[in-house]
Amino acid sequence: MREMFNTNKIESNFFNFKKKILTNEIKTSHYLGWNSLIIAKFEIIKNKMLDDKIIDSSYPDLKHKQKIFIVTKGILELKIDNKKNVLTEYDAFDLATNNQKFEISAKENSIFFIISAKNLDNQTGSNTCFNFKKDLEKKDLWGGQCISRLYESSGLTIVLFDLKNGFEFEDKGHANEQITWLIDGKMNFYSNGISKTLTSENGGIDIGPYHVHGGVSAGAIGFDAFFPKRQEAKYKG
Repeated sequence: MREMFNTNKIESNFFNFKKKILTNEIKTSHYLGWNSLIIAKFEIIKNKMLDDKIIDSSYPDLKHKQKIFIVTKGILELKIDNKKNVLTEYDAFDLATNNQKFEISAKENSIFFIISAKNLDNQTGSNTCFNFKKDLEKKDLWGGQCISRLYESSGLTIVLFDLKNGFEFEDKGHANEQITWLIDGKMNFYSNGISKTLTSENGGIDIGPYHVHGGVSAGAIGFDAFFPKRQEAKYKG
């Protein structure tokens, strides 16, 4: 069941990822947004492994939900349905099937993210493996100042963006929850009257409904995650 919100009372929020220590070799941190969108970050040392049981115990609300895995550093081996998938930088795996068993092992020190939402409907679709840079169409906006690659899943929209130094932008806002975070570089970001310099080390921004937001890039690569998924034509993959 979807939660109902008084959108006038929802604020944009700059955040730091909330840390959990699973073991000395595996660390996770996360942020849970106002419409249940969750971004979980995992750091895993070479030759260590985690599986669906560890992830389900760490994030029980996501047990039966679609999960999109995105690798931003290192090499991972994802074993699912007796098939091994080797995932490297910008590789992603959309785990759309309920109750699926899997194992993740690190072939190098690695970082990956899981994107999901507590309020997603339970999923029964097909799993998808892809690379953001190799497999998704590049959208060259504003004369090459903003390169975007978007993935539209059954319930979420995720955009990889690459903003050139000096690029300035503004968005008039939307109903969808949007969480933005960086994996490289920095940018000055504002939303609904608050502002901060975002980097890959200091979390991100959770944008409230219909809040005007934007910023100036100093050279930045990162992700936008939307829930529910965007319906506008420009967000269709």
